[in-house]
Amino acid sequence: MGSNSVNVDGYCWYGHNRRNIHIRAKNGSGGVGLLVRNDFDQQFHIEIVDDNTDGIMWVQFKDKRCNANMFYVCVVYLPPENSTRAVNVHEFMETLMTHIYTNPQGNLFYPCGDFNSRCSDFSDSIEGIYCLPERDIVDFQTNGYGNIFCDFLIVVNCCILNGRKTLTNDFTFVSTRGSSVTVVDYCILPYEMLDSFNSSSVTRAITIIQSLGEPGRYDLHKIVPDHSLLTWNMCLYFPTEDQVSKNKDKNQTVMKIKYDTKSVPEDWLNGESVVTEINRVILQLEQSEASQQNIDKMYENFVSVLKTEMSEKLQSKEIRISNAINNKARKCKKPWWNSELTMLWNGVCKAEKNWNKCRLSSKKRELRHIFIQKRKLFDRGVQGSKRQYWHSMQEELINLQGNPKEFWRKTGRIGVGSERQNTIPMEIKLNDGSICDDKDIIINKWKCDFEEMLNKNSDTSISNEIENCNSDIICDEILDGEITSSEIYDIHIVFGFYQLMVIIKYQNG
Repeated sequence: MGSNSVNVDGYCWYGHNRRNIHIRAKNGSGGVGLLVRNDFDQQFHIEIVDDNTDGIMWVQFKDKRCNANMFYVCVVYLPPENSTRAVNVHEFMETLMTHIYTNPQGNLFYPCGDFNSRCSDFSDSIEGIYCLPERDIVDFQTNGYGNIFCDFLIVVNCCILNGRKTLTNDFTFVSTRGSSVTVVDYCILPYEMLDSFNSSSVTRAITIIQSLGEPGRYDLHKIVPDHSLLTWNMCLYFPTEDQVSKNKDKNQTVMKIKYDTKSVPEDWLNGESVVTEINRVILQLEQSEASQQNIDKMYENFVSVLKTEMSEKLQSKEIRISNAINNKARKCKKPWWNSELTMLWNGVCKAEKNWNKCRLSSKKRELRHIFIQKRKLFDRGVQGSKRQYWHSMQEELINLQGNPKEFWRKTGRIGVGSERQNTIPMEIKLNDGSICDDKDIIINKWKCDFEEMLNKNSDTSISNEIENCNSDIICDEILDGEITSSEIYDIHIVFGFYQLMVIIKYQNG
């Protein structure tokens, strides 16, 4: 309790003990914690980044070789619904949702822990939109938290790992008396990161003790935990040093000159010098050899003439362009965003600013309460708007079943957690199932696959016919000659006869 920690040989403890202790509590305060093997410290900087809420703790693992490579582990404990320590489940889920929006910032993350939610066969994704592997279900019972928990997963674009890509699946809670078996412990992760996890397994505590091979040494009625052990493998596809250096170059700020094209003067491109330069470029283009290099050079000269004219006759100013991740002006808008959410978000920002600037303790408490209320309203608005948007998309796809072309065009625009995806991974899956990110191997694999696809049904006879097709060409001077004015003079043949007559008369004098 308090600041006490757990000591285990070979592991380092990161914990967050419960702050609100019941006045009659005889045992420890409880809380959440994470044991990290000591050798992880050699590769990662590990720190707790958020533990402001009882039952929720975020731990960051940052690569020591590159600060841009990191992932987050969130440990969660939601007290049972009928417990003396029960909390408002809606507020708890809203707080966790806010953390998911703000803490990972597009990096890999997974919350795990005891959610005390029995989901049965409830869906954790929008059917028809996301194609996830079917979940192996062992507990078909549900409780009051189950439906709320699944709705929460749909809102934050996350799914349950339990029962997917499993080696063994079992109940996560087994009563020591054997009177109750349930599934309440979960590992959840974003849809788009499901491929990074595999070999999930659930093992009962009694099975682990029996595997030690020392029967009779332990009193199984006293020391056996009632919760099972959940394990899985996670693959970290961190970019290489070359990719990181390229990203750093991309994130550098660039200064550009912006010209005021709305106020173009009357003598624009009418000066004697600029006309002479343009005519010189045209003459060089006509006299030069028709090659791509010469065309590019002439184009550069023409652009240089225009830039010189713009610098002399148009007003300009320098603007700063940044490709960084936090450049809000260059972020893609969320399709479910609306003006109401903008007003709610502005209210949250204003309330937070007033709370942080206040120095009076009595008023600061009131301003913090206002900020929390506005934040809750915003989170609920996001949840409703997002759900409404996806349902409207689903209804639109259903209505387009009779129009396959439009149906597939709409389907191609639907992404899986696209706001969390920074780049398209440069990787392929090899024949043995492993993932390779070597550029040369990837390009060679693409080359071989396209050759096989395009030349699978090649026929040498067809190639010979194509090569010899020139011998079958029929040349006729009458058919290949230019069309004369007499051929198109008939009013019944050509539309626009009167215009043609004017041209013919003008040419004939």
